[in-house]
Amino acid sequence: MKDNMFNFTKPNISPAIFEIILRYIYTGVLDLKEKSVSDILNLLVASDELLIEELVTFVQKYLIENQNEWLLNNFIKGFHKLFKLENYKLINDYCLESICEVPEPFFNSPEFEKDILLELIKRDDLVIDEVELWNYLIKWGIAQTSELKEKNITDLDKCNEGDFLVLKNVLEPFFLHIRFFDIPSKDFHSNIRPFEKALPKARFENIVSFYLTKIQPENTLPSRYGMIPIDSVIIKPKYAAIFANWIQRNDVNARIPRNKYNFNLIYRGSRDSFNITTIRNKCSGQGACILVIKVKENGVIIGGYNPYAKSFEWSNDQVISEHWYNGKDYKKVKISRVTNKSYAIYESYNFNDMALNFGNSDLIVNGDSGTCKRRNYKSSILNTNKFSIDEMEIFKFYQS
Repeated sequence: MKDNMFNFTKPNISPAIFEIILRYIYTGVLDLKEKSVSDILNLLVASDELLIEELVTFVQKYLIENQNEWLLNNFIKGFHKLFKLENYKLINDYCLESICEVPEPFFNSPEFEKDILLELIKRDDLVIDEVELWNYLIKWGIAQTSELKEKNITDLDKCNEGDFLVLKNVLEPFFLHIRFFDIPSKDFHSNIRPFEKALPKARFENIVSFYLTKIQPENTLPSRYGMIPIDSVIIKPKYAAIFANWIQRNDVNARIPRNKYNFNLIYRGSRDSFNITTIRNKCSGQGACILVIKVKENGVIIGGYNPYAKSFEWSNDQVISEHWYNGKDYKKVKISRVTNKSYAIYESYNFNDMALNFGNSDLIVNGDSGTCKRRNYKSSILNTNKFSIDEMEIFKFYQS
């Protein structure tokens, strides 16, 4: 302390970054549009070091929203060690979940480090066929040791027991997390059996026993979540799985059998226009349909499910209300089911200006705008009565 003033020295925080932090503290204003990714990262680290939690959260959300491609590419290249810190959970979760949704481009990268690869393979939401994962692991394991790369171990006729032992030592931590019992016997014979000597003997025998008896050992890992392919610019496959579970009255986290549910796009506002007549013509007679809307004012996703979709009939069987952040905060999705079953289907023959009506006011969609006022549903859809539609999609929903 000097002249009644504290001297605060932080040589690892540049004056420019400190100025941004001070401006935020005194004004509450933070504009990062003109800042480089390097500056934003330095701001994140400095905010964390100074224990400014609000700023740490804000910067993470900004990076996810505006620099998501950079985050994913550099997460693989080593930044995951930084983002694995507890205070950077938003970024860490975002990157891991994004890779799990479309893992192939990342799995083909030679820069994958062991700890992040292991963390991904442990996850139940990794969307990949198990035999493809096995093949990738073999390639990755070979690439980790110079002697195996030089010998071209993929030519198994040239391999000796020592080569398989080296590969086993590299891959052993991963074997516990492979869902071997989800691999068809034909793929097992072609892709796994040739590497029998790289697998623990007991594990290999358990797999063979399963193919012979169809009895799985105790403590077998559950299948990974099935992916529901969906052609959407609003939601990702993860949300399609949530909607399917809601419709079937299953737990939201229930595993989805592969290829069981289908979402076929029949209408998209930006493609087909937000014209009411177009919406009706596209949906009429399609059977069960799911409506998904992105609200222009706040990015919230709302929608509904109609199990009938006859001429102009729209069931209010359930309204999907999802309050989300950048499509990633799927744990906060909400559903509001009908409470007055007399309004399970609302006829709109006498209302030519009303395209879709759930609950006779709970959710009304009228072209590129809508209204919502709780009447016949358990909870409100939005905190406002009127909203504008940024994008809208309708999917035909059916089981294979």
